[in-house]
Amino acid sequence: SSPNPISSPPPPAENAGLYKGLKELGELVGSYQGLRESGRGSTIVNSIVATARQCNLDKDVDLPGEEDDTAELTLEQRDRVVGRVYSKIMEIESRLLPCGLHTVGVPPTAMEAVATLVNIASIDRPEESIKSLPRSIAEAIGRDIEQIYRNSDNGVLEDATLRQNIVTATRAAVQACGDRSTDAN
Repeated sequence: SSPNPISSPPPPAENAGLYKGLKELGELVGSYQGLRESGRGSTIVNSIVATARQCNLDKDVDLPGEEDDTAELTLEQRDRVVGRVYSKIMEIESRLLPCGLHTVGVPPTAMEAVATLVNIASIDRPEESIKSLPRSIAEAIGRDIEQIYRNSDNGVLEDATLRQNIVTATRAAVQACGDRSTDAN
């Protein structure tokens, strides 16, 4: 018998060392959101900026200079720095699909199937008058998804958080549909 062809995507983020930095950044952003108006807010932003540099996000995100102390920034300016970093983290995480060796002709794992279906559910189909699930969720709360994306990309922390909540809701809805479908069989 002939061997099964396989495809080999890049190593998982955990193996590349990126996962640890992204996880730490996510935790720092969470800390900042709870303490942003306290005296620790600027210290946390300094840690976010330093960790973002360690993850090479300074190539993609406009960060304060290495010698700058974010204590000199206004609360709104610090929110924008954190929002830009958070938006980039979410973008990177959304692109990290389940990794590993995949045998051609073998059905995907449930996790791989959900990731693919989330991507499909996130695309508008104007030719069929079908809105994406994220657009429908945004409209349900009286917001425009394109504005949320723009604001998130520009570092508006509130919209970066809303964008992540919409992604999480989309994932949960697709997962629930998948669970219901597989439970029915």
